[in-house]
Amino acid sequence: MADGLMVLRADNSRGKSTAVQSFLFALGLERMITARPAHSLTAAMRDRLIYDQNTKGETPVLSSWVSIELEGQNDTVATITRWVKHDEIGSGLVRVAHGPALSAPGQYEMQDYYVGRAGAAANPRGFHHWLASFIGWELPELPATDGRVSPLYMEQVFPLLFVEQRRGWGGIQAQMPYFSGVSDVRRRSIEFLLDLDVGKLEAERLRLRSRETQLQNGWKATVKAFKDAIRGQGLITIGLPETLTVAWPPQEPPMVAESRDSNWIGLDDLLIELRQEHRRLESAVLPRVRDDESESEDRLTAALEEADALREASALLREEILREQTELHSLQDRLEALREDLRQHQDIITLQRLGSEDLERLHGDCPVCHQQLPTSLLITPTPVRTLSAQDTAAYIKQQIELFEVMERDTRRTLEAKTERWAAIRAQSADLRSQIRALRTTLSTPNGTPSVEAITRQVRLRERIDRYESVRERFYGLMGELERLGQDGRSVRAALGDLPSERLSPRDREKLNLLERSFVDQLRSYDFGSFSDERLRISPVDYLPRREEFDLQADISASDSIRVIWAYLLGLLEISKRLATNHPLLLVLDEPRQQSAKEISFRALLQRAAQDSVDHQIVFATSEDLGSLNRMLDGLPHRLHAIDGYVLKPVVD
Repeated sequence: MADGLMVLRADNSRGKSTAVQSFLFALGLERMITARPAHSLTAAMRDRLIYDQNTKGETPVLSSWVSIELEGQNDTVATITRWVKHDEIGSGLVRVAHGPALSAPGQYEMQDYYVGRAGAAANPRGFHHWLASFIGWELPELPATDGRVSPLYMEQVFPLLFVEQRRGWGGIQAQMPYFSGVSDVRRRSIEFLLDLDVGKLEAERLRLRSRETQLQNGWKATVKAFKDAIRGQGLITIGLPETLTVAWPPQEPPMVAESRDSNWIGLDDLLIELRQEHRRLESAVLPRVRDDESESEDRLTAALEEADALREASALLREEILREQTELHSLQDRLEALREDLRQHQDIITLQRLGSEDLERLHGDCPVCHQQLPTSLLITPTPVRTLSAQDTAAYIKQQIELFEVMERDTRRTLEAKTERWAAIRAQSADLRSQIRALRTTLSTPNGTPSVEAITRQVRLRERIDRYESVRERFYGLMGELERLGQDGRSVRAALGDLPSERLSPRDREKLNLLERSFVDQLRSYDFGSFSDERLRISPVDYLPRREEFDLQADISASDSIRVIWAYLLGLLEISKRLATNHPLLLVLDEPRQQSAKEISFRALLQRAAQDSVDHQIVFATSEDLGSLNRMLDGLPHRLHAIDGYVLKPVVD
């Protein structure tokens, strides 16, 4: 097919739209027009074909396919074939002939690819991966709404290049599929097609923020895993940040500590004491029962007294923990009530801003303690100033902040007391073991090695080994947090290096050219809803606007069609002057929608036919042939007028 304007003309219901949609099917873009790819083409391609316009005779479809010859970057040519119906070849297979197999049949290298399934856009044997490379596109990876990263798919770019008759004329990008979950995918596709710097910068900014979120989540998960691992051992962490900290290591290094009396002793100091005690026991002569009898009795008495003291301390601490738990639940209930109060007041503020005069009280009770107020307190002899809804909402926010701090402090206190209680229980277990060993020692024959001394050494060694394991894991935690902190510093530095200006000078030039082309076209298309003086292309979403209003929501149906003409053709026109990702192809199926005036359609044809080098514009229409010839008279174009049905049986 030659450059410039090509018009495909056929009567209604003769397969014109099926032929145009076959273009999308061949490129694997059928999800643009239907959520059921198997039905992207009509029954004439899948089941039964009506081929005689007089008799309406039908013939069963035994096999059908679509072949298209494409020219890619660097003037490379390829012919792609995809089967709609075949006994042995599935519709998910696309065969690529590396050469002009339609215009110059011959022997060319063939390669098969798959389409319409996971990996088609990313894997080397995926057809869209090949097609993007063939066109010269590098589709960006963008953050999705669920936190993952998703590519911008071809199906999301082609609504700016292809408008299908049944659904495509509902607005600019009316056929946009949302299956990828990419945020603001309409805007992202325009940014990509125009090759706007803002799109790359915003994608980079979103990527960096997504990376920062990953680092933040990784930090929290790493710290939580360590705390979960030491929970119940009577140990706590001191000075360990729970959120990403780029200033690492902190001035006060974090530490793990064990409860001792009413204080906490660091794990390093504790291990020094335990090792010294263990070395002393190992170097001492193992005592015998007769030699150690009086000392064992004294130690047994002291151990029993210490065990009683620990039981009492444990009981007191347990009562404190129960009180802290009750206090925590009370704070959480209060926070929930305050948040509900805030939601209600915000609703009232919203209604007031909208002009509502309904000032009905939110509660019949006190907004602080929620107790019923007696009538005597509600009636005052003189008017008093009451807080407005805005003031009350601000006060509630302050209360929420205060109670959140209290809730956080109470939770930390509760965690510390819980670990202190665990430490006391561990000490009690050691004492009980020591008491049993002392009693066994006192009841064994004279001269027997002291069971209590042996048991003390064994338990001390076990405790040292356990704490050394915790310390080793803590050192690993510190190394991982240092790595996360370094990555966080790099990410935040990269975010700080990004330009503060959203649009680059090159972006503004492209959008200004698009705006001039768009407005100029609407003037020639007899746009009649209102004056074009306030029309512009939004620098935010790059779509047509009138002041701050969506243009297509405020105009007639026929003018909405003119807006689509002007915008899509404008994208192509500026791409002939400035570097973009536009493939310089535009396909419009039945562009004369909503009874657009003939003068408007003639102006569209004239605009599409001008400067007809290095681009292709395809119009499919059922316009009266005589009228169409008059409108095309004198314009550079190629007209394919099809008599009867477009699809015909293949005769051997």
